[in-house]
Amino acid sequence: MKEIRVAESFSDSRLDKYLIRLLPSASAGFIYKMLRKKNITLNGKKASGRELLRYGDLIRIFFSDETFEKFSRKEQICSSEGVMLAETDILYQDKDIMAVHKPAGLLSQSNRPGGDCLNARIISYLASEGELSSDFTPSIVNRLDAATSGIVLFGKTYHGVRLLTEMIRERRIVKTYKCICHKTFEEEVTVTSYLKELSGNRVSVTAERTDGSKRIITEFIPEKRLCGYTLLTVILHTGRKHQIRAQLAALGFPVAGDSKYGHDSGRLYLHAYSVEIPGIGQIVDLLPEEFGRFINAHL
Repeated sequence: MKEIRVAESFSDSRLDKYLIRLLPSASAGFIYKMLRKKNITLNGKKASGRELLRYGDLIRIFFSDETFEKFSRKEQICSSEGVMLAETDILYQDKDIMAVHKPAGLLSQSNRPGGDCLNARIISYLASEGELSSDFTPSIVNRLDAATSGIVLFGKTYHGVRLLTEMIRERRIVKTYKCICHKTFEEEVTVTSYLKELSGNRVSVTAERTDGSKRIITEFIPEKRLCGYTLLTVILHTGRKHQIRAQLAALGFPVAGDSKYGHDSGRLYLHAYSVEIPGIGQIVDLLPEEFGRFINAHL
């Protein structure tokens, strides 16, 4: 039998959601069955799973040690390729959050169990450091396209995930990107457009609102004019799927290397350069070497 006292950070969480995090390898159906059979109880009583937890509540789980270990393992979120996160990829961390460099070509989260991705690499790293708890599965809170490099934010604890998610939703985190676009981008401008998601993992951008579209606002600042290209600093005032790539393409300045919204192939020259987080400050992920080689080749 396992006895677990609910931590303050999980106060007001639903019991069933808490148990799903605690036992990530168990199905929801199995957890509800265990509740019905009183193999899992809350404060000594039968529970449905819909109860809201309070700090100090006592959860008893009447499993053998072997069964508990089996269902509390996080095997499905660890990279089957066994690739570990490099220490040099950690740009910032405290007890609740991390900011991590994602290389171009790596998924933020895998679309298959056990697949290699940044999320799995971070979790494997935390496990190796003894920082994984049995009652919470940490996770990234913002994604980058596989082809985009740069900063990804990660919640190590429930408090960290909730804090970052709220700040992103309330637009209190300032995200700055660097990209190389085709042609000469003449002057600094803030552009408002309307973005609509399409099938095939694509979006369309129009100057006027259309059915199902959402407003996007992006600030473009020319940093260096090259031969046939411009290095831009880009500040997101909204955060939508493919916002920078699709908006620049609609303006006639597609990102270099963009095969989806432009006509190139190879490396996508788009990089999540910095985030400014209230109470922490600015975290920077310097431009990859490929950017420097491209710039030098087009001076």
